[in-house]
Amino acid sequence: MLEKQYKVVFFDWNKTLSNSLFWSQLSDSQHPRNGWHKKIVDFVFIKNKSLIDRWMRSEIDKDYITQLIADEYGYSKSDVMSDLAESCEKMKFVDEQVLDLINQIRKNGVECVIATDNMDTFMEYTKPALELDTYFDDFLVSFDKKVLKFDIENENSIPFFDSYLKEKKLSYKDVLLIDDCIDDGGTYEKLGFDILQISSSDDFLKKLKKLQKQLA
Repeated sequence: MLEKQYKVVFFDWNKTLSNSLFWSQLSDSQHPRNGWHKKIVDFVFIKNKSLIDRWMRSEIDKDYITQLIADEYGYSKSDVMSDLAESCEKMKFVDEQVLDLINQIRKNGVECVIATDNMDTFMEYTKPALELDTYFDDFLVSFDKKVLKFDIENENSIPFFDSYLKEKKLSYKDVLLIDDCIDDGGTYEKLGFDILQISSSDDFLKKLKKLQKQLA
């Protein structure tokens, strides 16, 4: 575990704060569009996986994706879109203790910010539905920033975070990112930007509890 007093803790969303998935309710055998689930998931996340990064970088949007699905299978675009929205609005945290632990960290003067490689759906559906602005100080989303967290062109810069850190007058050494991804290129480590890597929901909860005590 890292032993520093951070000013900001950044939290990844997918596979860190939440394991919820797009169109997940369609997997219910009782859902009237249950037959759509595998086809949509295969089309977007397997057959056309390159669309994901483009979507997260704002090169395409939810309208483009849902139209592709509708055209591919002859589905109603409005149903595909409403099902996408519903799944985003009903996302859940990996554990009910998470928000309480984050609240305790914030009470100790440390800002907690969601930093996610994500789509337009996050700010439009997930954030308001889960009232996330009640629990987090800010949101950095790749769709809005048009860059992913590990998009590194210059080893002395991390574009995803740089404007936020400059605005807050913070250095890389002042902050921590909790994420399931790793710093393959070594840029974060070189610049002193700590990443607390988690391997599972249980690992995240255990490390979050330890971090909360460390920052108290």
